[in-house]
Amino acid sequence: MKIKIHRGINQIGGCVTEIKSKKVKILIDVGTNLPNCKTNVKVNVAKVSKKCDAVFITHYHLDHLGEYMQVRKEVPIYIGEQAKEIFTIYQKRMKEPAIAEVTQDHIDRAEAFKTFTQDIPIVIGDMKVTPILVNHSAFDSYMFLIEAEGKRILHTGDFRTHGPINNNISEILNNIGQVDVLICEHTTLSRLDETFMSELMLQNEATDLIKNNKYVFIMCASTNIDRIASFYHANKEAGNKLFICDDYQKDILDYVTKTSKKYKDYYNFSDVKSFDSKLYEEMTENGFCMLVRSNYFSQKFINSPKFKNSLFIYSQWLGYLQGETADENISKFVPKNYYYLHTSGHATSEGITEVCNVVKPKVIIPIHGENSKDFNKLNLPYKIKHLKNKITYRIGERI
Repeated sequence: MKIKIHRGINQIGGCVTEIKSKKVKILIDVGTNLPNCKTNVKVNVAKVSKKCDAVFITHYHLDHLGEYMQVRKEVPIYIGEQAKEIFTIYQKRMKEPAIAEVTQDHIDRAEAFKTFTQDIPIVIGDMKVTPILVNHSAFDSYMFLIEAEGKRILHTGDFRTHGPINNNISEILNNIGQVDVLICEHTTLSRLDETFMSELMLQNEATDLIKNNKYVFIMCASTNIDRIASFYHANKEAGNKLFICDDYQKDILDYVTKTSKKYKDYYNFSDVKSFDSKLYEEMTENGFCMLVRSNYFSQKFINSPKFKNSLFIYSQWLGYLQGETADENISKFVPKNYYYLHTSGHATSEGITEVCNVVKPKVIIPIHGENSKDFNKLNLPYKIKHLKNKITYRIGERI
């Protein structure tokens, strides 16, 4: 088998990976670059997907899926079933005027995505692709085990081991055995001095904040279901005030509630209320938690004199607020006096090390990190191939 990282080396996001056997060619992820990404690497996805048998998407974040419209129409695109629906709801929201350049064609293509089932292999020619459910800040995220020609590749996508569900990576990967190549994300390895809290720790801190503040505004990604669940359960523990969002967010949470019964009540958001003017009196008297985003609807509540003693919790990447990566809409929307409460959706050094030690790869190819040589900091007893973008690696070749 041959591996080519078209984009994703020495940068976070924008991932496009090609894996090819004698008979089959697949792509894993077709992502756009993150805002203000400095890479000069350009990828013609339409050209790359020529004579491609399938595209597999690890999760719905745009730095892994954003160029799906460039994939040739005859090529099937596979994604998790829940991920497909959440992404479609998101795209329909983005189609609204003044939000994003999303057309009906985008939505039609998303609705045509094929889906797979956890741990059930998809066989295409001489290649077998098995999706493995993992935890990430995108719901319904997957690793992929690719097998062909007697070789085995594990592509991690984005993952973490400090989430609330699917966080025991040793148990998840226990039956895989050794792989020839591990293509592994390493987003956090440039920040080894940083401490990452678990989602449970975040939830506990949020409980105290909500208990001690009558009016609480929360800004987090609308598709970060684990983060919303953390605040939702924190609110229940703090006294169960109204938990409010807009209609778009409610559509996503209703879908997750309906399709996530295997997790018992953890993703049961049935008590979340879509804002209605009838709730205003109860909001004022008893307090609330409200999920907000940078738009006029949210701004009018934040600026209301009735809620002037409110707490604003910012639970996203700080890069959206400051420096070269700042998002103007977000930085203008977030008040100066905000409380920062966030944790990464990516694996810590301990999580990455655990994956490596479970599958014992003959070769590691680092992707989705600022510098692939950061992987050397882990001092692992495995060979590391610091691949360059668009250079083909043949499994088994001398490093």
